[in-house]
Amino acid sequence: MALGGVFRVEIRPLPRCGHREHQSRSPIMRVLSLLSLLALEISAACINAEAVTKPPAGAVVVDLNSKDAGVYKTIQDAVASLPNDSSSRTIFVYPGKYRGQVILRRPGATTFQGYTEDTTNQGANTVTLSNSLVASVAGSNAKSATLQIYASDTKVYNMNFENNYGNGGGPGSQAQALALSQSGERNGYYAVGFYSYQDTVFTADGTSYFGNNYIQGAVDYIFGRKGTAYFYNSILANSNRGFITAQGRESDSYSAAFVFDKAKLITVVNGTDNKMYLGRPWGNHSTVLFKNSDFGNVLDARGWTAWSTTDPRTDAVYYAEYNNMGASAWGSSRASFAKQIGKDEAEGRWSVKGTLGSDSWIDSRFR
Repeated sequence: MALGGVFRVEIRPLPRCGHREHQSRSPIMRVLSLLSLLALEISAACINAEAVTKPPAGAVVVDLNSKDAGVYKTIQDAVASLPNDSSSRTIFVYPGKYRGQVILRRPGATTFQGYTEDTTNQGANTVTLSNSLVASVAGSNAKSATLQIYASDTKVYNMNFENNYGNGGGPGSQAQALALSQSGERNGYYAVGFYSYQDTVFTADGTSYFGNNYIQGAVDYIFGRKGTAYFYNSILANSNRGFITAQGRESDSYSAAFVFDKAKLITVVNGTDNKMYLGRPWGNHSTVLFKNSDFGNVLDARGWTAWSTTDPRTDAVYYAEYNNMGASAWGSSRASFAKQIGKDEAEGRWSVKGTLGSDSWIDSRFR
């Protein structure tokens, strides 16, 4: 077992291009020279692409198609095999569609790595864990989640997590069915996909970083009361009209917030343009910032909305926007309880370090 979760990464550069002619003597040679230069630039850009297609030394291996001794058929069986101590451990998962839930509670740092040809691209993921469970049956929101993290210093790479309960129904027909329940400090989710309809990602508490993720849902699909989370360079995919966030900070006695940096909003499946809201306040001190993001034409012109007409919860919210683009970016019809902020506040107070308190634990490839 390689402690510390260190990966053996395969670097796969493109074939090297030939020597570039620097002093072409004809238009044809100059064109060829430019083409050669372009090829070199493409090669240089791709030479850093990383694939992880083999288990790191000492990793626990999961492969539902393997008959080898010591290889687990389910991810949860691999988790159960880990010692309940402070050691750092890695689980490597070969391609496949796995079933059930994964629940992590151990005190040591744990890394989950899915087989991939491109570590930074969620679209290249080959591992999916799927489950169908609603909170009313599970006993709580957290217990319905396909992936449940009750630990610190966890890293998840290149895996997709689905909760298929109720998918495909119309507005009002769904109930809470989570893909992720996140608790614990310094947890990172990198090039991960989360799929559900209502309450997809739950940041219950602790600090977490989401880099290059794909998160799909419709109703309050990123929510939490006491968790602080930073979402960077991620796609927020709306599968019906509804609310992206329901941040639930209830008072100013504790810090909790969602920050979205370079998010891209899209509509999918039954999505309807101009029908989404960035958020509604689950708690009266709800705190959410969107910055440097592309809203397209996804949002209602008001951008944000009250919890309900009879219980608005908007008198102490912090709903902020900075430097966003797209047809549904800030306009004159924005909700009166939202505001635009300046660069110093957006990139100072709400930098990664400012938001999470520290950033040394975040994988630098996803910054």
